[in-house]
Amino acid sequence: MQRKLDWNNEDIVNVFDEVTLWSAPFGKLLLENIPMQPNSTVVDLGFGTGFPLIELSQRFGSKSKIYGVDIWSEGIRKAKEKIKVFEISNIEIFEQSASAIPLKDNYVDLICSNLGVNNFGNKEDVYKECFRILKTGGKLCLTTNPIGTFTELFEIFKNIVQQYNEPDIEKELNNYINHRGTIKSISKEISEAGFSLVKEKSAESNFRFCESQALLDHSLIRLGFIESWENLIPSDLRSDFFQKLIIEVDKEIDGRGEITLTVPMLYLEFEK
Repeated sequence: MQRKLDWNNEDIVNVFDEVTLWSAPFGKLLLENIPMQPNSTVVDLGFGTGFPLIELSQRFGSKSKIYGVDIWSEGIRKAKEKIKVFEISNIEIFEQSASAIPLKDNYVDLICSNLGVNNFGNKEDVYKECFRILKTGGKLCLTTNPIGTFTELFEIFKNIVQQYNEPDIEKELNNYINHRGTIKSISKEISEAGFSLVKEKSAESNFRFCESQALLDHSLIRLGFIESWENLIPSDLRSDFFQKLIIEVDKEIDGRGEITLTVPMLYLEFEK
């Protein structure tokens, strides 16, 4: 056994409780479903600041080897800080694209990715690379948020955009809403790399707000969404659009006491 960790240690305080509410429900879904075996070789694609990479390392144990692959330098620095503080020795990190993983063929038992599929720009190459490094019978397990994410908000978006009578904006908005994919479309992409879908689980999370401005000012929205929403609307209409959005969201809140944004969650497990 390793020594106990001290709650009063400043280093512990600095790295404890850092999983975002956005990724945590997906990570929980992943961890509840992935196949687990001792002495495993595991890869986590797109681990960000260390989740679920560090959790995987602690659950599989010191006899397993856990590799993390990510291109986010700032996030990797934070992950390495956590690894050091928690005295973890079975993790190795590769700072590079998931389409070029420096591991040999037929080497890995399990590949995990918590929401990573959302951010792969070259998905086809990534899935082929996963197929290459996995052993026969190895598993690729991922979570993602499919079509239907924030559907309540996007219905309001659609109603406002229709007022402008601009087909190009409506098309852009529909493309944005539909880009996340479905079980069928995601499975088709991955099966084309040689995989077979062997397990799927669906779940749901949500974000509840009681002010329109609270929604728009939330750190998750500001970090991950607001820029792409702004880019959907031409600059000359942007201010008007968001003013109308605030009004319509407040109407929803006045009627219900809150607005709830649905986040559908998928766990998909593929076998080589």
